[in-house]
Amino acid sequence: MRITSDAAGRVDAETVRRSLGTPDEFAALFERHFADVHRYAVRRLGETAADDIAAEVFLIAFRRRDRYTADRGPVRAWLFGIASNLIGRHRRAELRSLRT
Repeated sequence: MRITSDAAGRVDAETVRRSLGTPDEFAALFERHFADVHRYAVRRLGETAADDIAAEVFLIAFRRRDRYTADRGPVRAWLFGIASNLIGRHRRAELRSLRT
């Protein structure tokens, strides 16, 4: 049986909520979404940078999980938003270093 994206979104949101009291719960989100976030980063930055970016996405998400609210969108979109911001920051830093 396959879980629909709506059901998966509700499960993810509940996982974030539970992780506030039991931090180990957050590992389920890492297991469910890391590969997709990593692939996203690989397509934009290459394998080496993607490893660091994907890891940092989950570190940031874990530290800011108390700010997540399901009414703003699914956890998956939140994670990809964090990844997009980090990728943009990485690219800007590379451009700055090339200019010097």
